[in-house]
This record gives sequence, structure tokens and C-alpha cells, in this order.
Amino acid sequence: QNIKSRTSLRKKKEQISLIKKKLVTLIMKFTFAASIVALLSTIRATAAQCSPDPLEYIEEIGMKVEKVGSIPNPNTDAFSYNLAVSDTHQKSGKLFFLNQMLGQIYSYDNATVKKIWDMEENEIPSGLDLGFYGPAGQTFKVHNILEGVFTEEIIVVFTSATLPTGWLEPDAPLPAPGAYPGHVCKFPHTTFVRDIYRMGVLPLCVNNYGGFPTYTIYNVFYKFHIDESGQLANNPTPFFVIENQMVPGHLGGGALALEGGKILWSVGDCTIFGFDGNYAPQSDDQTCGKILLIDSTEVGSFEIAAKGVRNSQQMSVIEGQMEVGVTTTRKLKKKKGIKGKKKGGQTSTHPPTGQTSTNPPTGQTSTNPHTLVFMDIGGVTAEEVNAVSMEDILDTSTIENFGWGRNQIDGKTREGTFYIAPGYGGVLGDQPACEKRIFSPEEGYIHPWIQFGRTPQDFYYGIISFVISDESFDKLSLVWTEFNTGNVLGTTESYSSDGPSKGYKINLYDADMTPLPMGFNDLVKEELGEVGYFRGDPRLFHYPDGTAGVFIERTGVFYKLTEIEI
Repeated sequence: QNIKSRTSLRKKKEQISLIKKKLVTLIMKFTFAASIVALLSTIRATAAQCSPDPLEYIEEIGMKVEKVGSIPNPNTDAFSYNLAVSDTHQKSGKLFFLNQMLGQIYSYDNATVKKIWDMEENEIPSGLDLGFYGPAGQTFKVHNILEGVFTEEIIVVFTSATLPTGWLEPDAPLPAPGAYPGHVCKFPHTTFVRDIYRMGVLPLCVNNYGGFPTYTIYNVFYKFHIDESGQLANNPTPFFVIENQMVPGHLGGGALALEGGKILWSVGDCTIFGFDGNYAPQSDDQTCGKILLIDSTEVGSFEIAAKGVRNSQQMSVIEGQMEVGVTTTRKLKKKKGIKGKKKGGQTSTHPPTGQTSTNPPTGQTSTNPHTLVFMDIGGVTAEEVNAVSMEDILDTSTIENFGWGRNQIDGKTREGTFYIAPGYGGVLGDQPACEKRIFSPEEGYIHPWIQFGRTPQDFYYGIISFVISDESFDKLSLVWTEFNTGNVLGTTESYSSDGPSKGYKINLYDADMTPLPMGFNDLVKEELGEVGYFRGDPRLFHYPDGTAGVFIERTGVFYKLTEIEI
């Protein structure tokens, strides 16, 4: 009877969890149209005075997309999925795909897709609770994976509702309880929140997510061994834990593995949309809004490498001197791994002790041939791709600043090349509002390589991914895309500290050179048919040979991309 009772109780819990998931998805479906109307009305009112320049189509360059393969995805309704691709595995020469929401990992090698870990089939590491639920887009049972120090080692970052066995507290905690209050919703529904990092049940006035219960979660880093069959072996080793908040907002996850066991990880700003991040992203003693430099060879060890980063979900390393003075069409090359400096026969990812990082004079170039590039999802003003020399990012004696969050010295928050207001949490469309354009580079801040915003013609929801590939592109130095429209976007210019490079929209064609007017969203229609709403969430990436690809989250299909001349 006890066994039957426990079985019945487990089934009831699973049914309740499923109902909650479906309820969140339904809420998103019914309120998203209203959110679009709100955003468009705001765009019309503010586009002229406080937004990036609109993007026009480039006439001489196009993009061809060709289908390569797919992974299973049982959830193809709008807003019901959360998948990703991990392309920074140079040692193994493999590509990995994640069903982040369902906790599944797939490898792709020699045209073969293989599932190598599944939370429903494999042993979950000791102490972790992966049974939590949330909005699909914020549910990361498996958040990211990275290559380890050895060829047969892989690092998996889980999101758990509990700490792993052996940890009594996180290595990188949230701000102290109650340290950062705020207000959600605009008048007449404005509501005081005592702690924006522990928000509790969201007020009903919050766009799309009113009534959602927020709670503390943990990003837990593990070293796994890959066995002879290609599967992830049991008994992985944990080495680092970050505390975050399960909230409809910014949970980061952009990551990069470096030589010597070092890892760059974007935390996200740990709170809901609508805020300007408050002071924590600019505070050097907090981890929210930061890129961390984690040492996988020492449990709990990390430094802060960059601050003012809102919600980066993708990083890449490229080789080639970073242009810092004059914008040119000179391209940077995709790097197949990065090696640290050699000093006294030892390999190190740090510059010599006591030295600080400084940018060279305007018009000159960095002596370090490696550059970190990462995307950063914006609020309502500017979506960004940023670039910084690896020499600077690895020299943690100076923390590189990308502007997000309220600076304690001048009280300003920066998004792209704009100052923005504090904002009301939980408001889509106009929060945090743009206040003023920044017309010249500011000392102490790194301006984006590119930025783009919303216009009455282009309802861009947010940047989702980017790719740099000499193997696939000729004139294009950087290509990116965004969640909602399926547009392919790009620039022919390299990074310049004088200001963002000029961006363009790019016409997309299928393998038969048939135009795809809805961009990557046409690929959703091709796979799913007439489903009415075709947003597919296109994730750009690099194949192991350096060529460019795109992974459509909604369908699980991945493709090859090639620049073409029109």
C-alpha cells in the first residue's frame, strides 16, 4: 500500500507540474500579442530621438541556407521550447545540442546525431533538484556545456533548485537579501518590491507573468568523463556554484572554455525585465551583471573579468588584431581555441603580475591577436555585440566595463550608446526608457561593435546569436539575428572604439535560390506547415570546420550558411 501511495503521489505531482507548465505557456500566448502592440506604439513615439539607426537591406550581399540535420524536439508550439547549440569544442571536434528545458544533451559528429545524456534516463548528480518548472524560455535544466582540460572531459552546467552535495552556500551568491529594492509596474499599478533578486510571487500587473512564483536557483558546474560509447559517465565532479533567481528575465549562460581550465561565464543581471539592473552590475563586489573568470582546477575559485553585461548567451574567440581606431572592412578570423601566454616554461592565461590592461592610442591596434566577442540582449533601446581583447579581459586587475547597471559615481546606466532611466520592473514596451544618446566614446566604457533597435517597420524582440566565419563569409565580418522576425543581419566592418559599425539586413535564400521573405522564420513554416505564428528562435553557430550554421530551436533542425553575391 505504501508503494502504491507513493506512486500515486508522484503521478499527482507530475500532473500538477505539467498543468503549471501549460498554464505559463498559455499565458504567454494570449498576452504576447498585447505586448507587441505596446512595443510598437512605444517605438513610433521614441524612434526618432533615442534609438539606434534603422537597418536597411544591403544590395550586393545575400545569404544561402541549406539543411544539414536535426535533433528531436517534442515541443514545437510557440514559446513551449528552450534549446541551444554549443560550438566551442575544438579538442573533440564535435558539436553539441541541448534541450535545455528537458535536460537532454546530443552530440553531432560525422553526420551522426547521438543522445549522450538525459535527466529522465541517466543518474542526476547528487543533491541536485532538476524537477523545478518555469517559463520555457527560462527553464535551463542543462544550461550549457563546455570542453574540459582533457579531450574526454566535458563540463556541464546544470540549473538546480538545490545546492549540490558538499555545498552549504554558493561560491558566487546573489546580493544580500533586501539590499536592492525596486518598483514593478507603472501607475496606477506600481508595486514596491523589497528585493529585486528575491521577488516572490510577481504582482498580477507584470506583463505576461503576473502571479508567477519566483525562487532561488543555482548554476552548478560539473566535470564529466566521456566513456568509450560516447555517453557521459556517472559520478561527475562539481567545482563551482552560482546563485541566481528563477524569474522571467536574465539568466545569462554565455560561456567559453580557455586553456588551463579557465572558463568565462556570463551570469546575467539576475532580475526581471524592465529594470536597468540597479547598482549590482556596476559594483565590483557583486556577481550579477558580470562575466566571471572561473578556475575549474580549483573548487570555488573565480574572479570578475567584466561588468555591465545584461544577459549574454553566447561568446566566441576570434584571432586577428582588434581594430580600435578607424572602422575598416578588415575582418577578424574565427579562432579554433586559445592558448595562454608562456612564462618561464609555464602556460598561463594571465598577464604578468602587477601589470594592468590599457587600450592602445586611437588609430593603433592591440598587440594581442585574440579577441573575445559576445552578444548582449538589451532592454528596449539597444541590442549589442561587443568585442574586447583577450589580454584585457583576462587581466582582472582592471575590470572591463560594458555599461549596464547604475554607476555609483555618475548615477547613469548605459545600454549601447545611450543613457537609460532606472525603469519599472515587469513592464514590456518602454522600460527602462531611453534618456539620451551618447555621441562620443566615454573613458572607462567599451562601446559595442554593433547595435540595433526597434522601428515601426522592424519589430525586433532581442538579439539571439551571432557568428563570424572566414570559411562561409567573404565580405561580412559579423552576422547576427534576433528572436522574433527571423531577419539575417550583418556588417562588413570590423570593430572600432570610435563607435558602432554600420549594420544591414540581408536577404535569405534556400538551396534552390528561392527567396525567403520571412528570413529564418520561413524554415519553421517549411518544417511545421501553416501554424500561424512562425517565430523559430534561430541560433547561429560554427561547425567544427569553422563554417557557419543556424539551429532553429523550435524545430530542432540545423543548417549550413553561405554568403552569396547578388
